[in-house]
Amino acid sequence: MLYGVGIDVVDVGRFRAALERRGERLLKRLFTERELEYCLRKRRPEEHLSARFAAKVSLFKALKRGFAFREVEVLNDKKGSPLFRFSRRARLKGLRLNVTISHTGTLSIAETVVERLR
Repeated sequence: MLYGVGIDVVDVGRFRAALERRGERLLKRLFTERELEYCLRKRRPEEHLSARFAAKVSLFKALKRGFAFREVEVLNDKKGSPLFRFSRRARLKGLRLNVTISHTGTLSIAETVVERLR
C-alpha cells in the first residue's frame, strides 16, 4: 500500500556555490563519512553530493517528516543502485523505501516511494 511519494530537484551550480561559501561545516552537517568518502572520490563530487541531498529531501517529503540529515545515509548496493541506511534512532518499521537518483552537469533529481508493508 502506498504511503507517500517525494521528489526533489537540486541545481548543481547553486549547491556547489553553497559548498564554496560554507565548506566543510556544511558537508559535515549534511553527509556521513561514508557518503563523503564515496562522493569526494568522484571527478565532479558536487553532482554526487547534490544527488544525495536531493534523495534525503525526497525521503523527508515522502514520509511527511524529517530527520537530521546525518541520521540518513544514501549508499549504493552491490549493483550500484541507491538505498537508504538509517541510524538506530531514525529506523522505520513496516515501511519499504524505493529511491532513484539521477544527475547531469546542472541538475540532480531524486524520487522516493514509500510503501506500507502489511
